[in-house]
Amino acid sequence: MVINMMKLISITTACLLALASVNATGSNDTSRSQLPGLEKIKHVVYFMQENRSFDTYFGTMSGVRGFADPHVGIQKNGLNLFYQPDSHSTDVKNGTKYLLPYNLKGNRAGCTVGGSNGWTANHNAINGGTNDNWPDGNAPESMGYLQRSQIPYQFALAEAFTICDNYHQSVIASTNPNRVHWMSGTVKGPPLNYVLEGNVEIIPLGWETYPEALTKAGVEWQVYQDQDNFDDNPLAWFGYWRNLKDGPEKQKGLGFLGLQTFYDQAKNGTLPPFSIIVGPTELSEHPNNTPAAGAWLQEQVVNAVMHGKNWANTALFINYDESGGFFDHVQPELAPKDKYVWDYLNFKMSPLGLGPRVPMVIVSPYTRGGHVFSDVSDHSSTLMFMEEWVGKFNNGSYAAPAVNIDSWYRNVTSNLVGAFDFAKPDFSIPTLPTNPKPAVDSNGKWDPTEMCEKLSDPKTTPPYGNQVYPTVEAGSKKLRGANPIGRKLAFVQTNGKALQVAGSGQKLVPRRLQKRDVKKGAIVVDPSGHFKAVPGGNGQQYKLQSIQHPNQCVNVVGTEVQLNECKETLWELDYHNVDAHHHLKHVDSGHYLSLGQGKINLVQNHHDAHFDVYSITT
Repeated sequence: MVINMMKLISITTACLLALASVNATGSNDTSRSQLPGLEKIKHVVYFMQENRSFDTYFGTMSGVRGFADPHVGIQKNGLNLFYQPDSHSTDVKNGTKYLLPYNLKGNRAGCTVGGSNGWTANHNAINGGTNDNWPDGNAPESMGYLQRSQIPYQFALAEAFTICDNYHQSVIASTNPNRVHWMSGTVKGPPLNYVLEGNVEIIPLGWETYPEALTKAGVEWQVYQDQDNFDDNPLAWFGYWRNLKDGPEKQKGLGFLGLQTFYDQAKNGTLPPFSIIVGPTELSEHPNNTPAAGAWLQEQVVNAVMHGKNWANTALFINYDESGGFFDHVQPELAPKDKYVWDYLNFKMSPLGLGPRVPMVIVSPYTRGGHVFSDVSDHSSTLMFMEEWVGKFNNGSYAAPAVNIDSWYRNVTSNLVGAFDFAKPDFSIPTLPTNPKPAVDSNGKWDPTEMCEKLSDPKTTPPYGNQVYPTVEAGSKKLRGANPIGRKLAFVQTNGKALQVAGSGQKLVPRRLQKRDVKKGAIVVDPSGHFKAVPGGNGQQYKLQSIQHPNQCVNVVGTEVQLNECKETLWELDYHNVDAHHHLKHVDSGHYLSLGQGKINLVQNHHDAHFDVYSITT
């Protein structure tokens, strides 16, 4: 009996140790390794909304790459890309009829649609990468945008956490291709190397989806959707899920567990490691469905996560499938011609992507503080984040690989890990606006769009003859990521000194910031401390140009750091993910810029040269 009892104790102890070794992914394979910091995330939630471009929502926001972009592309006519050629316009500049982005106004601004979200219209607008054919190639209505007073919740959420201002739709196409890429990493494959270019669901798609990889890796997951899901669950378009025998696995992917179940499980701490949310039609923010109704849905999801038992170890990603035919000014990087696919709509070879930027906000204690993540990203990036989060085996292979992501996407876009600061989390709950519950009809079905459509106010049309350049809010956001393009920059060393230009622009000085310069996490640096990164070298290297003195750059002459004529001095913005700080590395010497006691110099040890970099709008 004693022996049996000892055996029982031994077996029980072994079982407890095995359970204790189960990692964040729900697997007992302790041989997996993660990028530093990811072990702190135990729950990941993906929530995709509909059809808004980045400029449509956040072009006027402070500290992001919006309508104040100092790197905006220049057309052959000498105008920047905000002056989109428009044959309908009565306004002429540099010999070109043009249309600027214009604010959608009035009570019906939220339910005003943009252009077409289709393959052909958006390929026409992007125009081979020049991005200069939105009004004529798509529609003049593409150029409408909203601002803070019209989408207060979306602004407040982004400013409480981290917004990604270089996140693109993966495919220059409509909803279905982008949601399929989001959930599988591609839009082409079996049967017969089929390419999904539109909202077509007749042909069951034959390649693997990422939830299948999670199941193989032993990672628990669940789709949360109501019966009304706007037909937005991409798993329903795949042959595997259509043909799968009814049971627990099929119910995880195609069942209607309901959004209330998500709210309840988030609050009581019983969510699986990975969750996917699919919203109802009227709350999806799809034009002409209103942003206000979508904000209410976002509020429910965010509150359930923030006030839930697992808030301290959760990451919620809120993104949008595609731009909905709304304009975005950033010229997307296009895949090379050897990656083109057959465009069966226009009988030619065409690129799949990248497409226009779309909004993305990451909600987590590790993204608190109103930051902006600048690295190029797309719907592949969310899958690559999952690969890193689930982890790698000892042989370097991913435990849950996204096998369909093309090498070009992998080389061009990030895995989003750099958006997090794992060293300095903030577990506090921000105060966010509340949103009125959207209207329902007599049958209890959501009805906010129809309420908006019944209003008597006219919808905004292109303001030909009365155009104004869009106004951007002044302010700043701390930069995360290694891409400095599209913004004015301020460099503040962690000793509190900022890199600034003295007097008439003949000298660089380290100037200590006063407490009055810092407000609510934002920072104010005098315009003499604003710089622009001018690409050079290998494309990841930059000249640092003074904004006030655009003919002068930060140069290294011998061993001295000087401000003089822009020559060949190149810098790298070296970013450390784990604790979210930057270094300014001089390419030629390999040394780092440092702001010492009244002197600017180069040091060998990067630990002596930690910078916070700010994205500035004025």
